[in-house]
Amino acid sequence: MGTPIGIEILYRELVTRKTDGADIERPGDARPSPRGLKLYTGDHCTSTRQPRHRTDNFALDTGGIPQTRDRADITRRCTGNQPHSGQIAVQFCVDIRAQILQRISTTPGHGTEDTALSLLALRKNGANPSELIRVQRPAGGWSEFTNIGPPSAFHTALAVLALRPYPDWVTKGAADCGFQWLNELRGRESHRLWQWKFRLFDRQVRFDPSKSGWPWVPDTVSWVGPTALSILAYRAWRQQSARLVSAEGMLLDRACPQGGWNAGNSVVFGVSLDPHPDFTAMAVLALRDSSHAQEMIVRRSLDYLANRVYASLSPYSLAWALMALAAYDHAGADHLGTRLEQAVIFKVSELPNRILSLAALALEEPCYTFREPTR
Repeated sequence: MGTPIGIEILYRELVTRKTDGADIERPGDARPSPRGLKLYTGDHCTSTRQPRHRTDNFALDTGGIPQTRDRADITRRCTGNQPHSGQIAVQFCVDIRAQILQRISTTPGHGTEDTALSLLALRKNGANPSELIRVQRPAGGWSEFTNIGPPSAFHTALAVLALRPYPDWVTKGAADCGFQWLNELRGRESHRLWQWKFRLFDRQVRFDPSKSGWPWVPDTVSWVGPTALSILAYRAWRQQSARLVSAEGMLLDRACPQGGWNAGNSVVFGVSLDPHPDFTAMAVLALRDSSHAQEMIVRRSLDYLANRVYASLSPYSLAWALMALAAYDHAGADHLGTRLEQAVIFKVSELPNRILSLAALALEEPCYTFREPTR
């Protein structure tokens, strides 16, 4: 019987019965897993693995496994009519990250975000950046979809980040063109007339127009996502730019008072906006190598992030949060790897490549944090 995610599983049954006060354990063909054993009871998954002690160089040895079971069989055995004196737990090990990599390497993505994040996730598995380079606009930027819509700072920065592990002359040339496009793109608030407008008339939003980063698309104001990814791209390629100081200041200025970041402004019409996990994670990652990394607003934002995703089952939010918290060695990252595995284990065939790629990056050991040694 095949499993829902298409691979053999390693399991063991533990039947524990109370007999004269002694626990009797009858193990099946049990094998230790460096990624930890998954314990399924009905539809609820917990993990017995220790956080941050995973090994990715692990291939499942399916020899000697008596049989495999699908989710329905596991659920049936765990929730069926069992005597109160006994408890059956089905434990099995699945290398979820390997399944994700297999999926994104054989499934075409849709758009720049899918392609770029897949390249990052598969950078150690022989991926080829030629498709990403092919869809670069003549001016140097990347749009969300090929030849649809204007180039975007968010997608251009992400594409440049994805090219970093492939340092040949072709990818370097594409990255240089991407940086040239980013250098010329500025938020509207950087213009003196717009600064005057925001200071004197348009005061429904609270931000300092003298601190600007990168907009989503030309002729708009700076936003958190494209600014954070642009900073990460410049850091990854060790590109010097006087704009980084202003961009970091813009992120700090747009932080929500309670910690965390919304997509753009933190206060509108006198109302404080709620932060979002993904933009918060991007912002703290961008500030990690700055002089602001230890500021109170960053620490509050990390605490917000850990609390916000603690019980989440959103793979996208969990992956971004895990990478950000791991970058700061925050204790909140300890259980998120298991939580992320729970969120994707039965959805590998359903989730888009960008989410699967983020999950694969976050489940690396050590966790990927957009900072790697250069080759």
